[in-house]
Amino acid sequence: MMKKLIGLALAATVPGLGLVSATVSATTPQAVLLPAMDPVLPQSVLAGSQRLSTLSPSSPFSFGVVLPSRDPQGLAQFAKTASQPGTPGYRQFLTPSQVAARFGPASAVVSQIQAGLAANGLTAHLGGQILQVHGTVGQVDQMFQTQLARYQKGSTQFVAPDSALVLPNWIRGAAGLTGFVTSTPQTGFQKAKMLKAVYAPKAAMGSTPVGASNSASSGNFTVNVQMLSGAAHYPGMAVRYLVTATLNGQPDTNFLFVNRLQGPILGPLPLVMWYSNPPGGQMVVDFSLAQQQTVSAALTVRDTAGNQVTVQLPAAEFRGPAAATTNAAPLFGIYGITGNILAPWNPATNSVNTVFHANQLVSQVTAVEGGNVRPAIGVYTAGNVFAPSENDVGLFAQQFGLMPPNISTAYVGPNVYTSNLGGIEGELSLDLQMMETSAPGANIAIYAAGSLRSALNQVNLQDRVSVFSISYGGGELAEQAYAPGAQASWDLLAQIANAEGITISVSAGDSGAYSGAQFGMMQPQPSYPANSPYVSAVGGTEDAVTPGAQVTQAAMWGGNIGRELSNPTLLSFLSLQNMIASGGVSTLEPAPYYQTHLNPTLPGRMTPDFSLPASVVTPGYYAFFGGWPNLSGGTSAGAPLFAGWVADMAFLRGRLGNVNPLLYEISQWPAPLLPDGPIMTPVSYGNNGVYNITTRDNAVTGLGQLNMGALWAVLSRFYFGFGGGAG
Repeated sequence: MMKKLIGLALAATVPGLGLVSATVSATTPQAVLLPAMDPVLPQSVLAGSQRLSTLSPSSPFSFGVVLPSRDPQGLAQFAKTASQPGTPGYRQFLTPSQVAARFGPASAVVSQIQAGLAANGLTAHLGGQILQVHGTVGQVDQMFQTQLARYQKGSTQFVAPDSALVLPNWIRGAAGLTGFVTSTPQTGFQKAKMLKAVYAPKAAMGSTPVGASNSASSGNFTVNVQMLSGAAHYPGMAVRYLVTATLNGQPDTNFLFVNRLQGPILGPLPLVMWYSNPPGGQMVVDFSLAQQQTVSAALTVRDTAGNQVTVQLPAAEFRGPAAATTNAAPLFGIYGITGNILAPWNPATNSVNTVFHANQLVSQVTAVEGGNVRPAIGVYTAGNVFAPSENDVGLFAQQFGLMPPNISTAYVGPNVYTSNLGGIEGELSLDLQMMETSAPGANIAIYAAGSLRSALNQVNLQDRVSVFSISYGGGELAEQAYAPGAQASWDLLAQIANAEGITISVSAGDSGAYSGAQFGMMQPQPSYPANSPYVSAVGGTEDAVTPGAQVTQAAMWGGNIGRELSNPTLLSFLSLQNMIASGGVSTLEPAPYYQTHLNPTLPGRMTPDFSLPASVVTPGYYAFFGGWPNLSGGTSAGAPLFAGWVADMAFLRGRLGNVNPLLYEISQWPAPLLPDGPIMTPVSYGNNGVYNITTRDNAVTGLGQLNMGALWAVLSRFYFGFGGGAG
């Protein structure tokens, strides 16, 4: 999302079982290289990392052994059939006990691995598809002939083996290992940084700069601004500038302290977001205006040494109908902000339920839910941060008169993060408030673990939710490098979820086509686990919304910034933080049948599947963090929003399982079959650094922007009542 590095996990595999191994004698331990056959690994994984310390041999250590299905082909076929409209088995889902009986691990494999672990002094218990193993660092080091150590790479600290694991023969039947490499997770939510807008008479301003750039200097301190989005914009869309500061002709790495944005500006205060790249002495500034005008504002910038300059921005043109606005005082009065502003997404003055036509669905749910009979949603978090997030949820419900959700902690697994929790707290707060928006009063179960695979395994085992929302992820190649076999292990668990009727909603990422950039992998790649064909990958848009709750225009979150910035500059920004919606084509996952039906030449799984708003300022989501209201965004807002709507539908009419086959099929229906219009509306433009929006189904925004009301109408008219499972 975002982006967001999930709990990295090392997996090892063997031939014939989907595993990758070195060729060795069957009577000797097997050296499994990290991540695969490359003899320079794990050194290449650890390249650029600083070894901080070894772990104490007496320290406790836990990891998981992911076990294969006894019938992997049968499981894959069942998961497909249960989610494919038109088949006799559509929505005929299984219980966890039925899944275990038909597709669970073979008892002989379980017994063999348990006996081997016990012989090495380790304890293990089986839950679902994972054997959870407990022991000490010394026992693990000795058994796998390695040494666990703590490393730092950039701002990230992680634990990893310092050499390839040597696998005893008895563990070679595993599908993978999880929990060997752990890292501070990358979360996907973004918070807006609002600049003060100062109104000034036009006579006080300089002449409007011509061209796409302008500069100003004060001594040896120079600031250059370059317009990145030169075309006319609808009010409510973002205009962006690349701001570069130099001191004595070199990048000013202490710059990026922004003072104010000066007018004259017509209408409500602008919302402003900036993304910084201190090593390059650069930032990207986004702002949006609510009514038609041509504006050339001025930006005052200074650095920590006291150098300051005001530079006038090249003129930006906004044309079209006005955008939705609201009084700032009820939302941000605590900060002393008054007057009108562009209306952020919130249940009162700019509701996503209204704009995306979900009001009827939500009202049907709230009319019948009561007691413990509510929509059921699961949400992943990497840290045990329930308490501060619960307070934010209460404030959100109070602010907008919503039925508060019933929140519980369903699982706290191994390697849960206990430090650097600010981003984790913010992410969970955002997730819960978005679910509160789309599924007021829902039962929300929190699954906390250092590994996504551990959390999903528990979701499957407990079988208490109809949808599982994930706002975490990382580049698929980066994840696979740290955790070979992670993709296959995840797909196995996701197939089980689909077989039980559980929908998985995942943020597609916030790093354009380069989801591995934050981990030093600069080749294009989509985000994991959004790249799995068994999840719905939710991309990101920015929208111009009229006062009448109509979308005038939608673009990819980030617009055309992927081609407006040079590739080195784009990658430099993305390596530091998330700033634009992700999308791409997987080199690990083959294209699923529901996508090749539309694009027969597609070489791999394409993400996202569809999109929802993600921009922080066009218009941005109103949410509480740590008890204070903020504007936020990211694709990690769309994933829980969609999860809430899916939970609503499941509550009313039964579980849906993997909804992708359904979405791709209905998106191609002719207009006469769509009583409330298309379920996806096209997105006008966008480039994520590699891919453009060219066709309806693309690696930027997927099928388009979701029309939830149209989807609900089609499902109610044509599908519900055929099949079904427990809600």
